[in-house]
Amino acid sequence: MPAFDYSAYNTAGKQISGIIEADTDRQARRLLKDRHLLPLSISEIRKSSNSARQALGKSANRLSPFDLSLILRQLAILIQSGLPVEEAMKMTIEQAENAKQARVVQSWRSEIVEGRSFSDALSRCPYRIPDSVIAGVGVGEESGHLHDILLRLADEQENNAENRKTVSRALIYPLTLIITSIAVISIMMLWVVPKITVIFASSDRELPLITRIIVGLSEFTQSYGLYLFLFAILAFILWHQALKDPQRKRRWHAFLLRLPGLGAWIRMANIADWSRSLGILLGSGVPALSALKISSATVNNLYLRKKMEAVTENMRQGSTLQKALTENDLGSGFLNHMVGSGEASSQLDQMLLRVADYYGLRLKNAVEVFLKIFNPILIILMGLVILSIVAAVMLPIMDMNNMI
Repeated sequence: MPAFDYSAYNTAGKQISGIIEADTDRQARRLLKDRHLLPLSISEIRKSSNSARQALGKSANRLSPFDLSLILRQLAILIQSGLPVEEAMKMTIEQAENAKQARVVQSWRSEIVEGRSFSDALSRCPYRIPDSVIAGVGVGEESGHLHDILLRLADEQENNAENRKTVSRALIYPLTLIITSIAVISIMMLWVVPKITVIFASSDRELPLITRIIVGLSEFTQSYGLYLFLFAILAFILWHQALKDPQRKRRWHAFLLRLPGLGAWIRMANIADWSRSLGILLGSGVPALSALKISSATVNNLYLRKKMEAVTENMRQGSTLQKALTENDLGSGFLNHMVGSGEASSQLDQMLLRVADYYGLRLKNAVEVFLKIFNPILIILMGLVILSIVAAVMLPIMDMNNMI
């Protein structure tokens, strides 16, 4: 049965929104009136095929990993308690924390009511669901261990999202401090320093060196500051447009990997995501080549993704995973050793999960150490810059007071 998003007024005159199941939009309006609601708008929650979803690309609706993880975990617990999948989804909709979560699960439930499998419902969802989740759910339905696999997939989504956010969170504070400092310095250069330097214009005394430097920078900022700002915006727009080309974006990602510090973080985060995804898929019973192909898609860095795809091709030609990783210069001695041990002991999935935990912990510790060292240094540097401007203004004033 189709599901519809609706917006309506209740008897108190308050506008509300929600989801309702009906055969047609006309029936949906009738059901809303039976609930003493005045419909404003009704739209069907559209279903999309896998090919349509891929065609939409980045414009498709996105579901955050944390939202998806919460939904999968709730479903796993309800299914484990003995509820059918359709009933578990119904309860999950009722307990949803926001409208997006309810809309996603409702689209799945509508497909299942029509007779499709859970994995088919995920692939036809209007929100983009990772291929690893779709493949894992398909294996879970076939093996009869759906709740276990849903819990694994929920953990995967949480951990992968945490790895990605570790790097971004590390950059938030320094970038905020730099932007704030630039704003303060620009205000001082454009308005404060020019007004105060008028006082020095009538004086024939030679100004201190630091004052002459600051005054020169202030005049330069007044004359060319706007042009520099516009140039920076234009450069950013052009750079953003240039990165839409896959080849240029791959070269940019390769450059990022060569940067000191940041490159190691990006490599660790991507390898952790790949290892965890591959380990969970293999442990869920997904065939090795399919698992490698799906897990390669979880790698955000296009340069590393290309190498992971080369690993998959080497495996297709009969190579071992350890040899394929070594030939494509991926990972470190630790990764290769753990993969080799896993292949020798037939415990590759468990070894990959340990690799993911290891790199995730290394990444977290590296970021924490960086922040403890870099943030105080950055504060001191920004303070010195502002102190230089204040000194450039105050020294001539103090000199004039000594003459009186």
